Amino acid sequence: MKSPVTLTAALMLSACTAVHYESPRLAERQPTRDTIAVLPFEMVFTGKAPAGVSPEQILDIEEAESLAFQHALYNRLLDRSSVARRRPILVHIQPVEATNRRLDEAGIGVREGWSMPTHELSAALGVDAVIRTRVIKRRYLSDLASYGAEVGLHVLHEATEGSADWLIPPGLTRTHDVHADSELVSCSDGDLLWKVEVHRATDWRRPANDVIVGITKKLAKEFPYRG
Repeated sequence: MKSPVTLTAALMLSACTAVHYESPRLAERQPTRDTIAVLPFEMVFTGKAPAGVSPEQILDIEEAESLAFQHALYNRLLDRSSVARRRPILVHIQPVEATNRRLDEAGIGVREGWSMPTHELSAALGVDAVIRTRVIKRRYLSDLASYGAEVGLHVLHEATEGSADWLIPPGLTRTHDVHADSELVSCSDGDLLWKVEVHRATDWRRPANDVIVGITKKLAKEFPYRG
């Protein structure tokens, strides 16, 4: 019988899901003539708040992570646009500094931009399409509590020689569920051109923010407009 540690790892892998969509309209577009903008991520925290963190601080964390992961995805896309790549991304990607400056000049704050219609954002940005990404992090345990739970499960496994493993509910060491969906939306008509949706579970060995960085890598890998 598998130990709780091995069982938890297997459950985490089985919890990884992905949805990938590409519009037939992508084949009609000429990528070298298009410019896209990577928008600040919409960050949503749910579940148990960390001890000593106020709701106001949660809002600040959301906005800080929004910009951090916007930059992370932009850098991943630039890497995938390199001529050294076998199938590089051909579309022009507006620098995030220019994107954020234009949003600021238009009076659009980080949080306000999350809910604004695409056509209103595109008027400020002057691009052909935008990448909108929403990340929901549901928190269950702190990393310390997750580690403690895993140690406890291991002790139980050793004490019972695995005979009680079947009684252990799955996911006891899970710290977060992370759900991310990224969309490429046309600015001219609001049509969805591309979408990737990913759901992953985390524990103390793999913090939620590390998972989101990994998600930006996957998003860039799956991005269209290839040569």
